[in-house]
This record gives sequence, C-alpha cells and structure tokens, in this order.
Amino acid sequence: MGRRSPNLPAHETLHIYTRVSTAAQRDDGTSLVTQLEQGKAKAKQLGLKVKHWDEGGRSSHHEELAARPTLAALYQAITSGEVKHLFVYDQSRLSRNDNVASIFRYECNKQGVTLYTKDGRFDLSNPQDKFLKQILDGLSEFDNAIRAERTRLGKLNRTRAGYWHGGPPPFGYKLVDRRLCLESNEAKWVKRIFSEASSGKSPQKIKTMLDSNGVSPRRGGVWTIGSIAALLKNTHYSGRYRFQDAKSGETVTNVCPAIVDEQIWSAVQERRKRKNSRVLQQNATRHFYLLRDLMYCGHCGRPISGRQRQSKREQFYYCANKERDWAKNGGSASRWQRGTGCGMSRALNITLTDEIVFKAVLGVHQESHLLREEVKKRILGAKYEQEAATQQEIDETRAKIRRLEKQVAQTQDLLGIVDGKYDLKELSKKTYESRRGVITQALERLETEINNARLAVRGSEAEKRWVDWVGDYGKMIEGKRALSREQKKEYISGMVQRIDVRYVKASDEHELALHFRLPIVSDQYKRHNPQAKRKYSVRKGTQDLLLRIDKKALKNLGKVVAPEQNHNATVE
Repeated sequence: MGRRSPNLPAHETLHIYTRVSTAAQRDDGTSLVTQLEQGKAKAKQLGLKVKHWDEGGRSSHHEELAARPTLAALYQAITSGEVKHLFVYDQSRLSRNDNVASIFRYECNKQGVTLYTKDGRFDLSNPQDKFLKQILDGLSEFDNAIRAERTRLGKLNRTRAGYWHGGPPPFGYKLVDRRLCLESNEAKWVKRIFSEASSGKSPQKIKTMLDSNGVSPRRGGVWTIGSIAALLKNTHYSGRYRFQDAKSGETVTNVCPAIVDEQIWSAVQERRKRKNSRVLQQNATRHFYLLRDLMYCGHCGRPISGRQRQSKREQFYYCANKERDWAKNGGSASRWQRGTGCGMSRALNITLTDEIVFKAVLGVHQESHLLREEVKKRILGAKYEQEAATQQEIDETRAKIRRLEKQVAQTQDLLGIVDGKYDLKELSKKTYESRRGVITQALERLETEINNARLAVRGSEAEKRWVDWVGDYGKMIEGKRALSREQKKEYISGMVQRIDVRYVKASDEHELALHFRLPIVSDQYKRHNPQAKRKYSVRKGTQDLLLRIDKKALKNLGKVVAPEQNHNATVE
C-alpha cells in the first residue's frame, strides 16, 4: 500500500488514487508521477488538501479487490464516509472489471462522493453523471477485452509461425530473432540436472548441488524443490514444446534445440512416474527390490508389492489388492480366502523372477540389430549408413587440406603485416580494425574448412579399417552381468517400460509381459539391392516379450529359452 498523509476532514480533502498496469511502468515512475501531478492540480483548483493512495504497478490480471490492497483500503475509507472527493486519472485506474466498478459506483453514490478524472467531474448522485460513468466503465472493460484478445491471437500466430509465444524463455534458453536458442552456460547445468536425476538423485540433492555451485535460477536467490521438479517435466529440453490457446483449445507443437537426448528425458519422466505411483505408500521400503517398481498386476492393474522376511523365509512379489481393500474398507469375511478378489492368487519368488527377467532383457539386448546399429554408429563416429569414400576421394580431400593449410599460412602472414603497419602508425585505428576483422574472419573460415575436411578423412579411414565394433558390443553386453544390483535396476528400467504379471491358474504358472521402450524384440536386418547406396536397413521388431514361469523354473534357475518369432520365452 502506498504512503498516505494523516487523516484529514472529508469535505476538505481530495483523495488521489494512482496505479499503473505493469511493474516496469511503476519502476519508471513516469505515469504515476503524471497521475499524481494532475490530481494535485485538480486539488489546487478546487481548494482542497491532498491524500495520496498509491497502488504502484498492478496489471489487469489483478482486477479483483483482494489483489489490490490499496484499492481495498480506499474502498473501506469510502464506505466509512472518510472520502467525499476522489480523483483518478481515468476510469480504468479504478478497475476494468465491471463487478468492481459497479461496487465503487454504488458506494460512491451512497456516500455522496464526487468523482474527478482528467476529463471532468462526475457527481454520482446525478443520474446523468451516473449514466455517463457507466458508459465509460463499459468502454474501459471493452477496451481491456479487446487488448486481451489481441494479445491472445498474437501469441497464437507467433507460435504457428515457429516463434516463441512470449514471456521469458525457459532456463537454458535465450531468444534470438524471437526463437529459442541455447544459452550455453545455463544449458550445461540443465544437462547436469537431468544427469543427476536419471542417476537417482532427489530434487533436494540437486538443489544442494546447484546452490553450492553458485547456480542461480532466473528470478535470483536459491533454487526450490518445486522449480527443480517443474524443470524436470519441461519438454523443451528434449527438443519440443506445445502451446495451447486457452480460448480455442488449439494446440501448436514446435521444435527447439534439445539440451538432453530423448532417452535421458524419458528415463527421468519414467522415474518420476514410478516415484509418484508410490507416493501414497504408508510404510517405508527397507529392502531392495529389482523389479517391484516396474511390475503391475495384470488382473487388477495395481502396482506389485514385495515382501522379504528372513525369519520366515519369505521372499516374494505379490499383489496387495486384499491388503489395500482391508485397510480401505475395514476387511471382509473372506479376507484370506484363496480365489477371492484379485486373480493374482499366487506370489512370485523374488530371486527367481529377478534372475529370469534380467537374463531375458540382456538376451533381447544382445540379439537386437537396432541397438547393435546404434552402438556401431557411436563407435565408428561417422555416418556409417553411407558407403565409405573411395581412396581417390580420400586423396583429393587430403590435397584440399594441404591447399587450405597453405592459405592459412599466407593469411597469418597478412595479419602480421597489418599489425606491423599499425604499430608503425601507417594505418589509422579505424582502417586497422576494419582490415584485421576481415582477415580474422577469413582465417576462421579456412580453419573451419580444414577441420571439416580432416573429420571427413578420419571418418572414411575409420570405415575402411572397420573397427571391431562387434567385439566391443559383446564386451558391453558381458559387462552388464557385473553390474551392481542398483545398476541392474537402472539398466532394466532404461530398457523396459513396465511388466504386467498374470497368474494362469489352469497351468499353475505366471506370465510376465515385458513392454520394452523400443521395438527391439525380434527386429531384423533387411537387405537392399546390391546396387543401392545403402546395402541394408533395420526392420523394427515389437516392444513386447512374454515370459512364463512355472514350478519347474525352481529346478532350472537361469535356463531361459531364446525368444521365438511369437515373442514367447518359456522357462522350463
């Protein structure tokens, strides 16, 4: 609330209310000063003293009285009879909201308040003045609605054209020509945040990491748990974002520079979803479970629970449907009766299930042509889809590099000559800076060409040598077997989206439907025409694999038949 002078006699005082629509205008002060000066001029003309009510910067988003504390206090002063003369710069200073304006009209009329604006005087006890003020209030509200509609359509049209819709860009980005571009210093911390989150770090630990490294959020100060959680949900960082128009419901999807790759972003979302699905769990988990957070009952859809009691030699995954119903409804006569409630009437041995699922995931990974191609691409460090360059092309590129290196040497000599002439006062500062800028740009362009040519030669030679990427791929798979249990959990979560478990009573076995994140189950190579530029491509498989576990599995722990074309892996 603005500073006001002491209480003055109502009939001898002109109450001046000032407001601007933005904090920026408030800080600039020009509009506020103008409003106050005109109010003081009116007071001088009327021979009245002044009492100033300063709202400062409040936009049209704060039209309700509860969001305008100074206006609310002024209203109380009017209702108590302390105000008889009121000045506002124009009708919209009080409110563009018709409800608020009507309240003020009623109270001013009731209390015999005379309203003054830059356009004249309104005696609201006079029917003509009252009618005129109603018209002006309506025009003010209409003008506000038109401006809001213009702003809405402007945002929508900008987004349709691929531009940023307005407002500050997300942390990690800046605006260049009205489009989102990377802000390098912030972007590296966004990568770090997602890396920490994907490795299991909590928002609190991420907050500590950011604050201790002096990384400030856009608003300044320190990070909050809420701001980190909101950042981790932001799709911008995976290279896309959506804008939805609140009025029409139209949704526009745009692309922007990605800061983290899709796999990391998806892994973080999945981890968040799993955590949220357990947020209502009453008892803290004391034991480690490899698969519990991925498994769901195929009968009732509830998350699978786990129980480990060494004293009773209990170690199993099970559906806690009855337990939850008991806690919610107070139990039933058939609480422990087999065959009632959820169809998951038999539990799964934890050790057995963990081993079978891990081996199955590892087997799919090992046989996947799609993942093999991804590893090949990383190891070779070149566009392996294209045919390797011929030896003649490599020789020509090397010759080009030698020519460019000669031009670089000549350009560097020229730069030295220009520097020498400037030192000898043979060139003016303006001419020197101009010439040096041109030469430096030419030098940078030549060095870029050389680097690109060297990369092309290196990539071609790498393809011709054809590194033993298959061996490297095998080592990577073998290394998964030596992971810690926490790392295995992270690995399986990265490969598998969820596991639906069903108990088949007729055959007394469990069916585990593994839903992979990528279509890598039974994917295949597709050979192309020998004359084609690309010799082969990878045909996608499915994302589903069905495992069966029966009583024999206890005797054959670890023996998993490779997936067949029907995507079934049977444990015998």
